[in-house]
Amino acid sequence: MATEPQTLSRQIKTALQPSCLNAENTSIRVVSVPDGKEIFSYNSDEALLPASIQKVVTTAAALHYLGPEFRFTTDVRHTGKIEQGKIKGNLILKGGGDPTLNTERLWEIARKLRQSGITEITGNLIADVSYFDQYDRAPAWKVKRSQRAYDAKLSALSLNFNSVAVHVQPGDEVGDDLNVWLQPNPAYMQLMNLGKTTKNTRKNHKRKGIWAQRKSVLANQHLPIEVKGHLPVNASEQVFFLNVNNPAHYAIATFHGFLQQQGIRVRDKVHISHDKVASAMLYRYKSAPLSIILKELNTYSSNFMAEQVLKTLAAEKTKQAGSHENALSLVRQFLQQQDISLQNIHLTDGSGLSRKNRFTARAMTDLLVKTYPRFDIGPDFLSSLRVMGASGAHSRRLKKSPAKGRVRGKTGTLHQVSTLAGYIPDRSGKNLYAFAFFLNKNRCGYRGADKVEDAILHALFQQGKDGQPHPLRNPPILSSLIQ
Repeated sequence: MATEPQTLSRQIKTALQPSCLNAENTSIRVVSVPDGKEIFSYNSDEALLPASIQKVVTTAAALHYLGPEFRFTTDVRHTGKIEQGKIKGNLILKGGGDPTLNTERLWEIARKLRQSGITEITGNLIADVSYFDQYDRAPAWKVKRSQRAYDAKLSALSLNFNSVAVHVQPGDEVGDDLNVWLQPNPAYMQLMNLGKTTKNTRKNHKRKGIWAQRKSVLANQHLPIEVKGHLPVNASEQVFFLNVNNPAHYAIATFHGFLQQQGIRVRDKVHISHDKVASAMLYRYKSAPLSIILKELNTYSSNFMAEQVLKTLAAEKTKQAGSHENALSLVRQFLQQQDISLQNIHLTDGSGLSRKNRFTARAMTDLLVKTYPRFDIGPDFLSSLRVMGASGAHSRRLKKSPAKGRVRGKTGTLHQVSTLAGYIPDRSGKNLYAFAFFLNKNRCGYRGADKVEDAILHALFQQGKDGQPHPLRNPPILSSLIQ
């Protein structure tokens, strides 16, 4: 006689057996969509660290306030008159918070100016960064910063995610200097090549014997970037991404170089203005729609992009310099408007990088349920979430599960923290679930935590073979966690 299949409760309980989990700091909630009926709940009102699933909240709020078709703008403006291709005044590059402005697009802006007939600027080249306040980080973040790209500073005028790429190749022969270059290569950055090419080795050392770092202070108005160490003669090219010390200076200095390449002369100096500069419009560059940018933000879990979007939300809605204080106030208002409980919730940034954030599985699943059926933003919100198990990011998740490629979700990781939130259908395709998993203070490691979460997703997908959900109104206490 065949045995009865395990209940969803038992399957989740089994998934939560590993001793590396912390009972008091584990929270799980699953609800059906779109009615919000609770399917499973454990510690769902416990306020825990969300890590990067905080970006789900930022994404929903940005779509709500700005709309899917919102586009960031970068303006080229001027003071004075234009006569015979000469701007008799200043040229201003005004940042609008665009987190996706890159070298190619900035070069295109310079090319457009030259095509319009501009050949000379008699005044200064000014970066107008008044769209944001002067905080270059979320106030809750630590003051001490790393040089890694994920820790990039914020600015209304940003370029290449406020990072510079340091390319390193071995020389032709053992003992040769390394071949190194910057991309882009603004004039104020000074590359110092102190590395050497060494003999072939069986194992490619890659970055183990080579590193790049920027100095924390300017030397003679130049920013030194050092490359040190050694690279085998047979090694492949290595690329290091370092965040920049002054994003606005980086962007405007790069723009100055592009203007010169286009044959546009700038007579005076480069300046940065935190105050709005009265000027006339010359050219406006518009980014891709917000819906497209949010897809990239969540796929790569970009802290920089999340914070730029958050501050832009504040700038647009308050008509003041974008600040975290105003932005987070608007996010809380948005959650309240959606009838989502803010009890014990604490928001300190838009990315989840701060360990001061607190969110609940109940609030997260309620947000997922409320946002899904909204015709104005629901489709864009859903498409911004990564398809787990598909090619690209998170492609190894659910490798052996039939749920592979069926989950739309956002992951989150910090030290001893793993979180996951999103949507999953059952096997029949007739039922859809919203879920939120918080595994705080766990000792499972990244792969161990993924395994726990994937097991729960597998169990959810296997439900509803008869086309009906299996609600658990009063799930048993997960004794394996409490022991």
